[in-house]
Amino acid sequence: MEQWLPLFRYLLASPAPNAAAFSSSSGEVQCPTSPPTPAALLRLLLSPAHTLPASDPPAILFQTLPPLAQSQALSFLASSAGLLDPALVRSLATRVLSAPSGRYDFWASRGARHLLDGLPQGGGIDAPGEFLDGFHEPPPWLNEVAKNTRPAFPWLPLDWRSIKVSIVCSSGDGVDRVGLESLVLDQDEDSEMQEVECVPSIPSPLQANSVQRALVLQKDILMAESILVAQSMAKDLQQLCIESGNAEAVLSIVQPWKADDDTVRVLLSSLVLEGDGMHGKGPVLMLCSLFLPKLLDLQRPVSSVLLSAALDLCKRHPAAALEAILLPLVLRREGLNVPQCDVLTRIVKDCMHPLHVTAFCHRLLSGDERERRPVCMPEHRGNIGSNLVWTESLFALFYSILNQDICLTSSSTENLVSVINEMASKLPRSLKFGNFLLCFVSKCWRESKIHSVLLERAAEKTDTFLTKAILAKLRTAN
Repeated sequence: MEQWLPLFRYLLASPAPNAAAFSSSSGEVQCPTSPPTPAALLRLLLSPAHTLPASDPPAILFQTLPPLAQSQALSFLASSAGLLDPALVRSLATRVLSAPSGRYDFWASRGARHLLDGLPQGGGIDAPGEFLDGFHEPPPWLNEVAKNTRPAFPWLPLDWRSIKVSIVCSSGDGVDRVGLESLVLDQDEDSEMQEVECVPSIPSPLQANSVQRALVLQKDILMAESILVAQSMAKDLQQLCIESGNAEAVLSIVQPWKADDDTVRVLLSSLVLEGDGMHGKGPVLMLCSLFLPKLLDLQRPVSSVLLSAALDLCKRHPAAALEAILLPLVLRREGLNVPQCDVLTRIVKDCMHPLHVTAFCHRLLSGDERERRPVCMPEHRGNIGSNLVWTESLFALFYSILNQDICLTSSSTENLVSVINEMASKLPRSLKFGNFLLCFVSKCWRESKIHSVLLERAAEKTDTFLTKAILAKLRTAN
């Protein structure tokens, strides 16, 4: 075993052992018959281990190595997998992958999978017994679920009753109708639930009596002078929305967003638009009729009492916050400003799960115009466009998003690279743009590696103290 000591020292010392690097730096280690080092190592690892008790299949030397040495040895072999005997490679890899759970650690199993993936096409055909049974089949538990469950997606068997559905429907009259925000049914609630369809529903028009009550509420809410009065108005508004069967029309008449911040804060905390008559759209309606209008024209920091109440509602209903706050505000026709960016940053950090934020980014960057259509009251439709207006504040928002380690899709990454290349010449001295670009090349270097030329060209157009750091990061990643 003495002739193998240099190789094992190299395996234990190198973070990513490579056969070519070892041969060039240490000289090729050979056993008496002088086969290539990787081939010799493979045969050594498959040799019988006399120190272990007899077993079926017989124990091999590989099993006697510590976990670190096992994973490093597999990595070393993977660097020359194309030159090795496919049958022997498959024999070692499948022994690791087919072992009982816990026999080998995660990195050894991952190394074995990488070793198998490196086999040349058609390798090992003469040894069919070495294939893992059902390697390309779904796991048994998923097959079992598929037998007894109506699939939500053809390729992913899931029970409809355990899925949260986020749907926004639009009516033909150009006014957005808020659909179901979520649908969560217990197993015993409705075993014969029909398939959910996005069918635009046209609420019944308001009766004259409801219109009159809404007009009275409009005046009362604007004139509310105390918390108790505002709480009483919230109860009256809640009752009218539910009784009328057309909460959108009621809110359009009442226009509660015109009240002062203290009154709106009480309405956000006290108004409850829930129940069968609301069809799950209550939180979206509350946010788009109370908080969103306050943000659309925001030019200075929002009051802390109003922000606190809105954040509490957003934490309880993150999907509603995405539809009624994030999406419409980011699509504001005049672009995002600093106070608005600060509010959205708080919502993203404090209220959103990374999956919500990932879906939000994908819809913004890769979705079509229909997917980006936000929820808002008809009175505010003119303030919201369908395309992003790239301002410094919008780059600052994406900087905060990327710092949460959000995984962007390849299409989203490609679109962001295109935006960066376009905006670099328009914002050459912007530190917010520079911070975003540095964060992007640091967090998304794997996804953006194929766009390194465009990114480097964009970085060279900037002129801040961050420029050198961005270029250095790009060149290091390559």
